[in-house]
Amino acid sequence: MEKLKGGIIIDIIKLDIEDERYPKRLLEINNFPIELYVLGNIELLNSEYIVGIVGARKCTDYGRRVSKEFAKEISEKGICIVSGMALGIDSIAHDTALNKDGKTIAVLGGGFNYIYPKENEWLFYKILESGGCIISEYPPNTQVDKRNFPLRNRIISGLSDALLVVEAAFVSGSSITAKYARLQGKTVYAIPNNIYANTGLGTNALIQKGAILVTKPKQIIDEINPTKTKVETSNKNNKNNASDKTDKINKSNNKSNKNNKSNKNNKSRKTNKNNESDESYMLDEKLENLNTEFNIDLNVKTDQKNIINYLTKKTSIVKNKDYLMIYKMLSNLPLHINEIAIKLNKPIQEITSIIIMMEIEGYIEQIKPNYYIRKEDKL
Repeated sequence: MEKLKGGIIIDIIKLDIEDERYPKRLLEINNFPIELYVLGNIELLNSEYIVGIVGARKCTDYGRRVSKEFAKEISEKGICIVSGMALGIDSIAHDTALNKDGKTIAVLGGGFNYIYPKENEWLFYKILESGGCIISEYPPNTQVDKRNFPLRNRIISGLSDALLVVEAAFVSGSSITAKYARLQGKTVYAIPNNIYANTGLGTNALIQKGAILVTKPKQIIDEINPTKTKVETSNKNNKNNASDKTDKINKSNNKSNKNNKSNKNNKSRKTNKNNESDESYMLDEKLENLNTEFNIDLNVKTDQKNIINYLTKKTSIVKNKDYLMIYKMLSNLPLHINEIAIKLNKPIQEITSIIIMMEIEGYIEQIKPNYYIRKEDKL
């Protein structure tokens, strides 16, 4: 038991990767957190089905309506919802799930003693009082550092079987979460939006990059929760079941044939698009990190690569110092991230953040979970 700020005593559970209660889904991703701090219903971390819902902090009425509709119907089917407890879409998704007696998990970017944003303190306690779960990879007394938020997003996507992005600016935390989901092999859904709206630039861009355009919650439910269909179907007589099964097989075969033909025609084009998407996702993350550090609006019509080059020059000394220390330490022999942190005498959270960026930018390679080698001739 531990006393949080305000005198409230709560049982904080500390999980490591050897604990059988550690989320199984997270063990399947790169750079999974070595430790997790958990409040509330720990069983939700290994729920049968989990859907992530994320979006803009400064959402529109359209975004609020969509978030409520999707969170409501998904929760009513017994599917757990995970998000980041940020203002806007995140909060709506959490709150709607709880109002429908649903299950929700909030992933924080700091310690439990520093609830962020302050405006969501009520939601923090509502989640706990309503049987939800709150987790963080940071110890309870870790202060809020906005640079941790992009890193936190890999946990949201890692816990999810599928991710829904409701509204997002062109450069946003939600686009980073979607990038992680894509790299983790998760299905990404996006809500189409007004092409002139700032909150639609991110979601529309995700759809262009291959996210599935979705307009009804049922589209996600049918994909994520196949047992629902099985239960409903089992109430029909055997004759209808056989007929339905045959129809499904025929439809599946027809769809497969069409897809095969389409894949042959589009294989080359898709390969090129994937390469462009990878570069674009890296660009999004760099922009988001610079956006957080310099607190400037990067959602303007300008050459964003030039902005990156300009700002990176201002921070290159610090950036290269961190990069070089780790890069020179690594070789062609794998080294565990904990050993890197110990040798540099730096917090594991800080090292993890640097490691992720170095891996994304191609300086190092993870050959097995949390073991890294250096890529030659990069620095």
